[in-house]
Amino acid sequence: MLEPILVHRPVFRDTVMNALAARGHLVFCDLGDVQFFADPSDRVVGAWLMWHGGWQRREIDRAVSVLSAADRLAGEALLVDVGANIGTHTVYAMRTGRFARAVAFEPEPRNARLLRMNLEANALAGSTTVVEKAAGAEPGSALLHLHPRNKGAHALGAPPSVDGREAIEVPVVRVADALDELGIRPEQVGLIWIDAEGYEPQVLQGLGRLLELSVPIAFEFTPQRYSATTKRSLVDLLTRHYTTMHRLTAEPEHRADIAALLTIEDIDDVLVF
Repeated sequence: MLEPILVHRPVFRDTVMNALAARGHLVFCDLGDVQFFADPSDRVVGAWLMWHGGWQRREIDRAVSVLSAADRLAGEALLVDVGANIGTHTVYAMRTGRFARAVAFEPEPRNARLLRMNLEANALAGSTTVVEKAAGAEPGSALLHLHPRNKGAHALGAPPSVDGREAIEVPVVRVADALDELGIRPEQVGLIWIDAEGYEPQVLQGLGRLLELSVPIAFEFTPQRYSATTKRSLVDLLTRHYTTMHRLTAEPEHRADIAALLTIEDIDDVLVF
């Protein structure tokens, strides 16, 4: 009943969001085949779930479709979600029926709490392992800079906003090492999804044999955050192990060489295989 008023009138919508956030409430979003607890103080993923009914589901569905058509997604595959936030992409991927298990990396404690709640809400807690650590090139620790409004934009390396002054120290692990500790062989992984807010090059460097085996990777390519040297090194690394790049926001039949990443100037979700 209130949806037409709240969705199309930002002032009313923000008033409701502010009131809920001030009380520390969460909003449960029943979206048909998926359900999510959302934080009303999160003005991006949380807001999209509440007011638009989803968050980038098309991209995960497209990646699964492309890999299935190319016969690059084996049955009983395992999903690795790096920068899982509150679990939208993990849940979407598991709902495709193409993954038997998942491992989700999320270092920010409040996001990790919602991630676990959302796995429970979708009956996926038993098939998904949550690793409350950041992923990088080497094990250790790092400062995670927090965005005050976009809970999915917390970033290692640099503050994600001019007013983002809060930061927490989080453990960092190589994805390859974490999977090894869990007893997961690289051959079991069907897709690695990476959304690390500009830290993608370091995450890729920590994949080890996953790269050597050319395990498909979908990741948020953010060239504005990479230096020219970093961008070239990232493309060179991928070129050694992959042949095909697909832009998940392009037409379904889109294909290009890995080197085409060098021509992308704006943020985009890409799949390499």
